[in-house]
Amino acid sequence: MEFIKKNFHYLLLLSSVFFLGNPSKFPSDDGFFYPQIAYNLVNHGFMGFNDLYLTNGFHPLWMVFCVIAELINPSDKFFALNILWLFQVLLVFFGYILLEKTVFKESKVGKILSLGFYCLMFFSLGTLYLIEAHLTFFTFSLIIFFMCRKFTNDFAFGVICSLVFLARLDHVFVLIPFGFLYWNFRRWSIKSLGLMIVGFLALSLPYLLSNYYIFDNFVPISGRIKSIFPHFHPNIRLDHFPKLFIGCGILYFIFLCFNKKDTYRAVKFYFLIGSLMQLFYNLLFQSEIGQWYFVSQMFFCGLFIYDVANSFSNKTFEKLSFDKIIFVCTLIFVCGIAWLKLTTSFSIQNNVFANRSKFEKKSNDLVRQTAQEFEQKIPKKTRIYVYDFPGKFAFYSDFNVIPADGLVANKQYFNDMKSGNFKNFIIKNNIKYLLFPTAFHTKHETQGFLALHVDSRTDDYIFKLRNTLKRTIIDSLKESELTKIKSYANPIKTWQPQYDSVSVFQLKN
Repeated sequence: MEFIKKNFHYLLLLSSVFFLGNPSKFPSDDGFFYPQIAYNLVNHGFMGFNDLYLTNGFHPLWMVFCVIAELINPSDKFFALNILWLFQVLLVFFGYILLEKTVFKESKVGKILSLGFYCLMFFSLGTLYLIEAHLTFFTFSLIIFFMCRKFTNDFAFGVICSLVFLARLDHVFVLIPFGFLYWNFRRWSIKSLGLMIVGFLALSLPYLLSNYYIFDNFVPISGRIKSIFPHFHPNIRLDHFPKLFIGCGILYFIFLCFNKKDTYRAVKFYFLIGSLMQLFYNLLFQSEIGQWYFVSQMFFCGLFIYDVANSFSNKTFEKLSFDKIIFVCTLIFVCGIAWLKLTTSFSIQNNVFANRSKFEKKSNDLVRQTAQEFEQKIPKKTRIYVYDFPGKFAFYSDFNVIPADGLVANKQYFNDMKSGNFKNFIIKNNIKYLLFPTAFHTKHETQGFLALHVDSRTDDYIFKLRNTLKRTIIDSLKESELTKIKSYANPIKTWQPQYDSVSVFQLKN
């Protein structure tokens, strides 16, 4: 009974169970890259998203978990999603236990609210499923546990830093201030620094060298496409999440300045600084930022929530079972959001804080449904060039999907995507079909997607193909040059409401 009394806040993890009701409804499209590549690696011996291109367009440590899930998978490829779900729940669970042993020791209300926030972001909203976010949460918890307990194994610290790095490469920005803090703790010892570096390189160097040897670059292809460093991004967008995290970061910094009694204040300060460095790097130099880019910011927001609750802790509240009331309200909230995600078109950025799409009941995922309809018309294993949502489309079909953006391709793809060469590229690689957006609501010169621009000013649409690595238009096709096979309702209308359908095309002979 005492055990339940101390740990009932872990029941908030029940918000994750809704995923099992329909796994296709929750994750972002990028999340499906991982199980698809792992499936091909285990079952076909080829580390590719399709049968055409070997790829390194993923964060390596999470791919290890995905390969393990596929290796132990006793059923079809779809069951692997349940194993990955279990891994992700356990990573958050064990990560939070590490935090409870250090920075989350005292306030029961603080534990409930912070875990509730993490459950909301990592489970209820659903976008972070199947991607590296939950693993990153665990690696952050591990390095904070190491720092707060003041362990002095320099090599082990380096290895933990490499785990943080390999879980998500741009979290190197979090490691830089932590490295200086730990080195300061070790009294600037050169020997300690050497052991830290050796520990870090033990895992990181083989990964970086293999990238360079196989793909001619230390950085994975997806990172090269999305980053324009050292040039600033010409259109810096501050959407809801960046604004929220910048505001919370500033407030937390001020809070920590005044909260001088906090035993772990230095660790929190340095984590916050590293997280803000990563945030501003991504805002200034990255394009197409998804919610999984903000995991370190979500992490410090949870710390902030706990610290604020802890500062207001009151024994009178505890006697009034205030923590139980907070727990029930938080549980209803996080499970309620997860239920909405499962049964409706609920989207924070598109129909909650904006009116870009309609909020409606939607129990089935339309991408999965569309992919399965395709299989009735098109032979399996066919190569299809897809302008968007390739992850889910490939995972729920048996096609070889070629993503137009090249995020899970390699340099050969971009060598093929050269000026005036698109038709030759299609013919040479035996790509039978093209999937493009159609039926736009407005007539514009540029309806923009990452790898495709559509000129919709006339009924004869012009599809302009874009090399996402060089960031240039390399070729174009008029709709009249294509044979339309069939049109389907836009399966991602919740996120891209500006057009009503997607159409399957073939090149005319």
